[in-house]
Amino acid sequence: MQRNIKLVSYRKYDNDLLLFEHLNAPNVKPMTETGVVDSEKNNAQKSHIEKLAAASDNMKNLYHSICVFIESFGDDITANQLKLYLAYKKVQNLVCIEIYNKQILLFVKLNPETVKLENGFTRDMRSIGHYGTGDLQIIIKNASDFEKAKPLLERAYSEM
Repeated sequence: MQRNIKLVSYRKYDNDLLLFEHLNAPNVKPMTETGVVDSEKNNAQKSHIEKLAAASDNMKNLYHSICVFIESFGDDITANQLKLYLAYKKVQNLVCIEIYNKQILLFVKLNPETVKLENGFTRDMRSIGHYGTGDLQIIIKNASDFEKAKPLLERAYSEM
């Protein structure tokens, strides 16, 4: 079937209140230690958490704003912290996020042919290897880029 199934328990309370509880929702824990020996770690690529910790305050604030915006789409969105990126998924990955010193890269599950590509902001990634999933890359360098990206993120959520 290749789909996750969530088991839900519910309880009915007075005043027509219902409590829904996910019984087997995945527990996603932030990655804090990669388990790599220090001499190997110096040669290995930095993890997503390490890049986030090293980012400027402006980039961290922008990153957190993006995460809050994506999480506001609905309760069916879950975050999955992987070593090199953060993925948000509905049924499949909706958007994967990588953070760098001067930009945040979003890989969105949208067909690039349906989007007007803008140099320095959006990019077709179908023939280019990258981490995560999504054929459309959105480059966020500031708050105005994030505002331009919001309709694309909302569209990716609604089309999933």
